[in-house]
Amino acid sequence: MHYTSKFKTRSFRKSLQYAFHGIVYAFHQEANMRRHFWLFNALAAFELVLRPTLTVVVVSLFVAMCIFCAELFNTAIELVVDLAVGWRHHPIAGLAKDVAAGATSMLALGSLFVGVWIIVGTVPLRFRLLTAVHPLATAMLLVACVAMWVVRFWPVRPIEISYPEKKETQDGV
Repeated sequence: MHYTSKFKTRSFRKSLQYAFHGIVYAFHQEANMRRHFWLFNALAAFELVLRPTLTVVVVSLFVAMCIFCAELFNTAIELVVDLAVGWRHHPIAGLAKDVAAGATSMLALGSLFVGVWIIVGTVPLRFRLLTAVHPLATAMLLVACVAMWVVRFWPVRPIEISYPEKKETQDGV
């Protein structure tokens, strides 16, 4: 039996385009995303100079991508909550947004511990910038940095958001 959906099946390429648009939107609209972007660049520069092991580089890149994912989830939750309450203040909506932001903050705190592990684990400092000690780690860091810069400065496609008109109640609020 063949089931059909009322929703059109889209290609994998189209799905990636939508995902990329969401990432670019978050980079342009969310201050925390831009803050994480600069912290990621500082981490990459630090690792290029200190030359940690390949394992440390992979772990730090994974943690950095987890931070970006958490920030994307937080942005999505905030947008959906705002849409659900019609861009009006509601205490439970505010609480939902606070919980999502708290989850991102907890992950950021965990990434700070990973950063301390990287610093402590690379002592004595190995100042071997772009040497062949770990060429794969160097390549991964450079590719990740280039990808982040491309996403950061990719032009965002504007989206029309219509906010409902505020209705005055009896008490004028």
